[in-house]
Amino acid sequence: MEIIMKQNLNEVWELIDQLSLDEKKIIYKRMQTDINTKLNNILNKTNERCEEEPIPFEDITKEVEAVRRKRYEQD
Repeated sequence: MEIIMKQNLNEVWELIDQLSLDEKKIIYKRMQTDINTKLNNILNKTNERCEEEPIPFEDITKEVEAVRRKRYEQD
């Protein structure tokens, strides 16, 4: 399935490459709008959850430190 998805994505990019600059701008603007909308939805859901169940600063610090340790170990 991943191969089919990659092939389809490559086909889409090839079609985009054939468009005029103005047409590309329209598509990229639409993609940017879609991405911004999805990011805003994620942030809104996160904010709603934080209002319902606030996360203590200490827990956030522990998570950040754990991620840093994990990344440091990978390097």
